[in-house]
Amino acid sequence: MVQETRILHTADTHLGYRQYHSEVRRQDFFKAFETVIKDAIDMQVDAVVHAGDLFDSRNPTLEDLLETMNVLSRLKVANIPFFGIVGNHESKQSTQWLDLFEEMGLAGRLGKAPKMVGDVAIYGIDSVPKSKIPLYDYSGFEIPESLPENCRKLLVMHQIMPPSPYPDWDCAEVIENLPFKADAILLGDYHEYEKIKVGESWVTYSGSTERNSASEKEPRSYSIITLSGEGLEISRRTIPTRNFLFITAKVYGEEKPFEQIFSAVNEHLEEIPESVVFLDVSGDSGSVLSFSEIEEYLLSKGALVAKVKDARIKEGIPEEVIKVAFHDPDRAVAEELRRMSLNDGGLIVDEVIRSPDVPRSRVDEETENRLLGLIEAIDFKDPDFMIKIPVSHVSPVDPSSSVSSIESSGSVSSIESSGSVSPIDSVSTVSPSSPSSSAIIKEPEELKPPGAAEEIENPKPAGVTEFTAAVAAKSETLMPPVRIQRSESLNESLNKIFEKHDVVPESPETAGSIAGSVETAVEDEISKVTPDSGVITAPQSSSPVSFSDNSQTGFSAISPPESIPSPEILKENSEADADEKPVDGKLSEEKPVGVPDKATKTVKQSHRKGKEKSAVPRQYNLGDYL
Repeated sequence: MVQETRILHTADTHLGYRQYHSEVRRQDFFKAFETVIKDAIDMQVDAVVHAGDLFDSRNPTLEDLLETMNVLSRLKVANIPFFGIVGNHESKQSTQWLDLFEEMGLAGRLGKAPKMVGDVAIYGIDSVPKSKIPLYDYSGFEIPESLPENCRKLLVMHQIMPPSPYPDWDCAEVIENLPFKADAILLGDYHEYEKIKVGESWVTYSGSTERNSASEKEPRSYSIITLSGEGLEISRRTIPTRNFLFITAKVYGEEKPFEQIFSAVNEHLEEIPESVVFLDVSGDSGSVLSFSEIEEYLLSKGALVAKVKDARIKEGIPEEVIKVAFHDPDRAVAEELRRMSLNDGGLIVDEVIRSPDVPRSRVDEETENRLLGLIEAIDFKDPDFMIKIPVSHVSPVDPSSSVSSIESSGSVSSIESSGSVSPIDSVSTVSPSSPSSSAIIKEPEELKPPGAAEEIENPKPAGVTEFTAAVAAKSETLMPPVRIQRSESLNESLNKIFEKHDVVPESPETAGSIAGSVETAVEDEISKVTPDSGVITAPQSSSPVSFSDNSQTGFSAISPPESIPSPEILKENSEADADEKPVDGKLSEEKPVGVPDKATKTVKQSHRKGKEKSAVPRQYNLGDYL
């Protein structure tokens, strides 16, 4: 003779849920759970099975844990086992709260190994995310040989399945793939009571023990599963819970709308106390209502929670505006990624973060490994490898400006001088907007003596014809127009110019001769640039060159010196050099007296800004950096 076994099936208790921010509602959820446990003890059932979502959160408060342990301890005293699975609300990454209760002897966690209740074997499957349902592994279920010959088998799950109206998992598929015959599947996650038969197996939802939303209008319940020689029987038991009261008030015209609403509320004065009240206002939309005033009136009548909804038809709103459309979230994500125009690295990061196969704890490691693989696959030595930069619009530049400009597509660089006095303020190369292909040399206005030439034009091309044409065509890829390979002659000429310029001219005639020599020397060096090769020769030196971005101005420039020495220092240097001046009248090429020897003595950074600053500018090796 088969022994009769009775199992209480409950689910979705959502302990700790502070609904509507009310502490009273949090206590209501515990009271409903206590009612279920009390009935189990009174009926002396053989076991209590919980089908997931014991807690509303994966991080319940200490108060919630203590109260739950207190309720479960009553079952332990009555020698009634409590078995459960993990729901989607309470699921943690590793150790679950059920594991804690199992260590304390208050509960048992169901899995692929059966828990025996008499001659009934109970299995369990924790909540499976929707994206992982097709990948679920049905292997691993244990079927001990010691099971009784007529052993009944139950499977507990927490999924949306038929008879739910919006199933994520097919019951027939589960029953077909199980390695054992399931007499019944006890479900959780759907908060309404349901019962259907799929093949030879019963599939049932017990419903939630408390209302989690206003849409759950049916009474709350749990189920009793009775297994005997006559078969399997499922019965439903309802639970007394707090009243949810729904009131409808219609407003006609614009006169005295509050009186009409309060009149509808007064018809339910006996039901309002200690109830959760939902008031729907319908009718004419002409008057403006204050929801807070209506809610205060409901609370004054004893309502625990008051919620007001304005369901009146709004005039002047097109019907299509209030239509609701649902789109595929995966398609929306794909469209957003396409709009963002991510590169390969960005797509890899997005794929790793949204992949259901990568645990959260391994997102950083997996992303790093994938990106390293991408970088290793790139051949940076490939001559065709380039980085494309967005093109900026070419703006015309005044060729008479004291700062030279080369308009390039999306790239601007500036070479700044940190030396002392320089006789050359800037060298202006050809601008695309300039009508002539010439280079202009100018002197600083502070050092330009009276009578000196204003500017001298170099009739020869500047050597950037191809680069200028590319800029004019708004090329999308930035390519360097020229490259400095060696420039010994340029550096030697500049050294001579700088040494000659250490002596301050004392007369207009002397000043004119020095200015002429400066202009002639630099003109000769610039004229060496050929338009075909686009190569500027420059001397090799170990002096640093600093580059700075000047994207707002849109040109490359050789900046003027940071400071100009005072006339007193220039005069002292000129007098010292005058004593050593050769008879033939040529300027001495020796180092000025006022310049310290850098090879034997290091000049501190702070000294460079004072009177000890040399009047001779530093030499720059442009070829090492461009």
